[in-house]
Amino acid sequence: MVFKRYVEIGVVIVDVVDQNRALVDAPDMVRTQMNLKRLSLTDIKIEINRVPRKKSLIDAMEKADVKNKWENSSWGRKLIVQKRRASLNDFDRFKVMLAKIKRAGLVRQELAKLKKESSS
Repeated sequence: MVFKRYVEIGVVIVDVVDQNRALVDAPDMVRTQMNLKRLSLTDIKIEINRVPRKKSLIDAMEKADVKNKWENSSWGRKLIVQKRRASLNDFDRFKVMLAKIKRAGLVRQELAKLKKESSS
C-alpha cells in the first residue's frame, strides 16, 4: 500500500462532504467544513457514528483518552515545547541560553576524552 493514513470518520473529521472537503468538529471549536488539503491526518482514531452530537463526540473522545494520546505523541510534545518556549520571559530565555552553553561544553569535554582514548 502506498498510503498509511486515510481520511476516516474519527477524532475531528465527523463526516466527509466530498472528495475535497470534510466536516470537522472538536470540543473547543465550532463544527465547520474544511478543505482536506488543510488537514493533517494522525493515527489517533475513535469509533463514532457519522455526524455525532457534540456531547457524544466529547464522551467518545474522553473514553478513548484522545488528549493523553495526543500529548504523548511526538507531534503533540513538540507543540507543547513550542508553547512553553513562546511563554518564556527574558530572564528565562537567558537561563536556557546558559544551560545550552554549559551542556555544549560538557559534550565537547566528553567527546575530547573519547577521541583521546581512541587515538592512544
